[in-house]
Amino acid sequence: MTSQEYREQAERLLRNAIYGGHPSPTAIEEAAVWARLAQAAATTETAQTTSEEK
Repeated sequence: MTSQEYREQAERLLRNAIYGGHPSPTAIEEAAVWARLAQAAATTETAQTTSEEK
């Protein structure tokens, strides 16, 4: 998955948790995990792009 796809999943989960009425700590943590995955993927993508440019 790309960082964009991870980010979209995190946003979807967080939106569902918030608009579902009563967000549970588990739902918020799941969205946070996806957000961390998005951040890690973005870092990897940036590193790959940077190394390809050299």
